[in-house]
Amino acid sequence: MIVSIHFEDDQKTIKVEANQRLTKICDEHPGFILFGCRNIACGTCLIEVVNGMENLAPVMEEEQILLDFLAPGKPNARLGCQCVVEGDICIKLAN
Repeated sequence: MIVSIHFEDDQKTIKVEANQRLTKICDEHPGFILFGCRNIACGTCLIEVVNGMENLAPVMEEEQILLDFLAPGKPNARLGCQCVVEGDICIKLAN
């Protein structure tokens, strides 16, 4: 299944196969999100999901711990390194 990822900051949309890690997608389409550790440690890849939160794999406990620290009270925040894209999403870099 093909899904759309809209990068609001760049006003670009790409089409990719579903069920891929966002890190892999961004490696193939560079320039959208920066990744540091890729391992739930640095927060460099903090994003805001504008639309389609339900189309990402659920937040696991380790990710939630860092999100609570980096983006308290922001339920649409995710770490890009932990996202598996299952359907259409719209994302932007977190402020």
